[in-house]
Amino acid sequence: MTGFQFRAPGTIVAQAGSSLLIADDFALRFARKILIVSDQTLVGLGMVARIEKALRVKGADVVVFADVEPEPSAETVRRATALGSEHRVDGVVGLGGGSPMDVAKLVALLVATPQPLEGLYGVDRAQGVRLPLVLIPTTAGTGSEATRVSVITSDAHDKAPILAPQLVCDTVILDAELTLGLPPKVTAATGVDAMVHAIESYTSGVRKNPVSDRLALQALALLFDNIRRAVTHGGDIDARSSMLTGSMLAGLAFANASVGAVHAIAYPLGPQFHVSHGGSNAVVLVPVMRFNMPEATTLYAQIARVVLPGIASGDDRAAAGRLVHELETLIPEVGLENRLSPFGIRESHLPDLIEGALRQQRILSYNIKLPGRDDIEAVFRAVL
Repeated sequence: MTGFQFRAPGTIVAQAGSSLLIADDFALRFARKILIVSDQTLVGLGMVARIEKALRVKGADVVVFADVEPEPSAETVRRATALGSEHRVDGVVGLGGGSPMDVAKLVALLVATPQPLEGLYGVDRAQGVRLPLVLIPTTAGTGSEATRVSVITSDAHDKAPILAPQLVCDTVILDAELTLGLPPKVTAATGVDAMVHAIESYTSGVRKNPVSDRLALQALALLFDNIRRAVTHGGDIDARSSMLTGSMLAGLAFANASVGAVHAIAYPLGPQFHVSHGGSNAVVLVPVMRFNMPEATTLYAQIARVVLPGIASGDDRAAAGRLVHELETLIPEVGLENRLSPFGIRESHLPDLIEGALRQQRILSYNIKLPGRDDIEAVFRAVL
């Protein structure tokens, strides 16, 4: 067996209402001034005030940066870091979806160890240590709480992934009560995003390993069993808890195995057409799986036998085809788009989209079957 490393947060707390106990978390127990990184939506929903109150009751001073936008910019990271430095914070809490959590990771590092943000782009370029860091996801999809990855939009308006061991947090708090207010479409998009993380982890062409494999399969079992219920019955705390746990397990899986061509080809849809991360993955998932099928048939069949009822052993091609068909049916069923045209994307946009995907060579190289320019064009054309 090929050797591997596996990184994970120090503590994972999964319990409804557990976010109210944040001040008792060991990572923050001795922090006296804490920066909460979040967004205005969560301010409006009262979630930021909930966490702020829980910290203040235990005597902490709290500073809030709540201006994180979708696809957060490098400038947003700099502003949040400046606020944290100005107030000399000694702990950071990231509250929200992937965008606030990604910003919080970087702020925790940059306040503790100042260094140029642009010097971090890429793999293992960070220096020094970070502040104590707790992440609290309010969506069940990005898995950012479990990874050493932060993705921001650079000053050149490109997706800029940063991978560094310092970005693995001390504590993850999975409080399903915080996801009860998610609209159905957000629930669907983030849930499918988590599914993609697990599928691409399990079929990784480079860093696939037995720990990530087991996590990915368990994640997919939870996500397949609960996504429809979570979308149609958003107040079901059990379904919400299962989705949140499934998302986190998928995050652990892909953080240690990698994602692949679905993410790479979907990337340019965000910055160029403001398609949500989960929504963009949903659009290209099926054609990428069909492209991968010659190399991934056995792996897709193994997934199918875990997540779909009545799949017999033996015929891998039929089982793999059933999985792809199930996902092709699921995406519109939960209210997501499976074509590019609803986003205003036409054939004339394809050259820019293809170039944007080709810039993601690191992620493309992790795919089980390496796609070239013509293959990427075929994926986009399949969903025009």
